[in-house]
Amino acid sequence: MTESKNETLAGFKASFWYGSRNDLHFKFLAKLSDEDAGEFFRQLLETLGDTFDTAEYDRIRRLVWEWQVRAYEDHEAVNFRYPDGPFAPAPSLSDATVALMSAGGVYVEGEDPTGGETQEQAVARIGEYLREPPTLVSIPRDVSPRDLRVRHPGYDVRGAERDINCVFPIRALNELARDGVIGEINRRHYSFVGAASQLRLRNEIAPSWGEKLRADGVDVCLLVAT
Repeated sequence: MTESKNETLAGFKASFWYGSRNDLHFKFLAKLSDEDAGEFFRQLLETLGDTFDTAEYDRIRRLVWEWQVRAYEDHEAVNFRYPDGPFAPAPSLSDATVALMSAGGVYVEGEDPTGGETQEQAVARIGEYLREPPTLVSIPRDVSPRDLRVRHPGYDVRGAERDINCVFPIRALNELARDGVIGEINRRHYSFVGAASQLRLRNEIAPSWGEKLRADGVDVCLLVAT
């Protein structure tokens, strides 16, 4: 008998959370009880069946979102609650120098920080990523989106591969600069893999990244999560 035939419901749910079925949309399943997971799938199939007739696909998206909220609202990551930071008055955006910093694992083609690791290899060693400090990657402001690549073990990167702007909104930032909404775009942006040692990121690494932004003369840094 194969391993897949012996898979339990608990194992199935967990496989979407940094597992063999790694999927950002459905990793919340690991937080649900077996009973709630069964109810979610019942509602999902019922809504999917209705959608065959109505073509109202937004109902499926909303159903998944509602269950994501339900799964996560009682499971706050207590270890990663952060105190309020020091207050800094916001500058006028029309005079500000702005940079992007994405946690989406974006890099410029030919400048792979891992030296060539595939997405599949990254997913397979998610446990190592979660214990390692993140590496900050520099991305020039005039880069073409066609030259950007993504690799991240913590989410399904297919959406980012289709449109990098969903995790690295450089097109929107360029439009804001063109329209005069922001004063200037920094000479470089940054990205890192958010699936990393959060304590080391908070206590050791983030302060040095802040100094790097200050050295660049950045007034506003847009932090983009996945």
